[in-house]
Amino acid sequence: MKFTLAQLNKFSFPYSFSEDMNLSDDLEGIEDILKVLEVKVTGIITSLYEDCYKIDFTLHAKLILECAASLKEVPYTIDTTFSEKFSIDKDDEDAFLIEGQTLDTKEAIITNLLISKPTKVYAEGENFISDEEVKEEKINPAFKSLKDLL
Repeated sequence: MKFTLAQLNKFSFPYSFSEDMNLSDDLEGIEDILKVLEVKVTGIITSLYEDCYKIDFTLHAKLILECAASLKEVPYTIDTTFSEKFSIDKDDEDAFLIEGQTLDTKEAIITNLLISKPTKVYAEGENFISDEEVKEEKINPAFKSLKDLL
C-alpha cells in the first residue's frame, strides 16, 4: 500500500484502510515459502506530527510452507498485529523512511510477515529425530557410564 504525502495531508486521522495484497513475487526465493495464497492487511494511520505517521496493522496471510523433514507442502496461517512508524527524517532509526513523496507500507508488511513465520514446520504425521535423540546417539560409549553420575 502506498500513500502520497499529499493524500495523507487530506486525511482526517485516525484513518482506516483495508487491502488484499499480492506478495508472491516479493516472497519468491524465500527458501521455505512455496506459495503465498492470500495476504489481507488492515490498518489505522495516526499522524504523530508533520510528515511522521504511526500505522497499527492487522495482517492475515495464508501460506504454503515446506516441511522441514519431508519437504511436503504444509498450509500455514499467520494472524498478527504490529505497529510501525514512518517518517521523512533520515535520522529516525525507529521509523521506516518515507522516500520522496510516498509512504510505502510493503517493506514493513513483508518484514513482519517473515518475523511471524516459524523457522520450521512439519507435515502432519511426519516422523523426525528430535534433538534429544541426536544428542543421545552422539555420546561416546567410553563416557556413557559417566552420564549416570550427573
